[in-house]
Amino acid sequence: MSRTTPGDTAWLDAFELTPRQRDFVLAYLQDPNAKQAALAAGYAERSAQMQGSRLISNDKVGDAITEGRKLIEQAAMMDADRIARRWADIATADTTDLVQNIIGACRYCYGTNHDHQWKTPREYREALEDAARSLFEDDDLIAAAISGQIEDGRLPNDAGGYGYRITDDPNPACPECAGLGIEYVRIADTRKLTGPALLLYDGVEETKQGRKVKLQDRAKALDSLAKHLGMFAGKVDPEEINPLERLAQALVANATAVPVRADPTPDRRTPAGHPLDQSAPDPSEDENQSTYQDDEDVDP
Repeated sequence: MSRTTPGDTAWLDAFELTPRQRDFVLAYLQDPNAKQAALAAGYAERSAQMQGSRLISNDKVGDAITEGRKLIEQAAMMDADRIARRWADIATADTTDLVQNIIGACRYCYGTNHDHQWKTPREYREALEDAARSLFEDDDLIAAAISGQIEDGRLPNDAGGYGYRITDDPNPACPECAGLGIEYVRIADTRKLTGPALLLYDGVEETKQGRKVKLQDRAKALDSLAKHLGMFAGKVDPEEINPLERLAQALVANATAVPVRADPTPDRRTPAGHPLDQSAPDPSEDENQSTYQDDEDVDP
């Protein structure tokens, strides 16, 4: 028999049902009410109850309903497995596939004589023009500064050369950064994310401090997976315990045993009238009061 989902009615072909019987089976699988299923299959209101009972007792219909329930259970199990795998992927995803804090070379690591190194001649030229305009107001002086006709220590120079790449490793011999380099953050191209990294990614938020990559809660995913696997079975979160129940537990845990005085045995009782016999009445209260005797000593 074909193992398909209940939504694919091809699995009903094996039971050789009539169109109404097929409709009844499908309706009954959605709502196990024979009368309602009969109505959904097209039977009249006045006969729906009777037709529903008749169809339920039909062997072919009954077998089809049993098979349909199996398929529904299998589909539910597959959905549960997919969800569990999704939790596992999120819980174990590597965050560095999304965001990386990288240590790169500083501007002086590989500059000539460890002078400031520029990326390209254009970067240097733009920096020189900006500096000239901030230092001088006269257009001729600005032009002279840009062309190199003015020597001013406040103007940048290209003595360190070009070719700076922040992606290069720091130079251990660099006198400026001492080989520590500089930090920069790299965010992955989210268009190219796949697998666990794509599941972990939850968007980008623009903040005053810059862009913030939002991630799914890995701890929550791990907790959900553990509960799905039954790892916390029988364990109760202390916060879920009723306060009164918690108080009762504390009282039981801190309780101490209270000694109980055992009743004296008859053969060890203090003789009646003995000075230590507290049960004997005070003769001064009633001189006619008879002395106490055990029942065993009284003649029948």
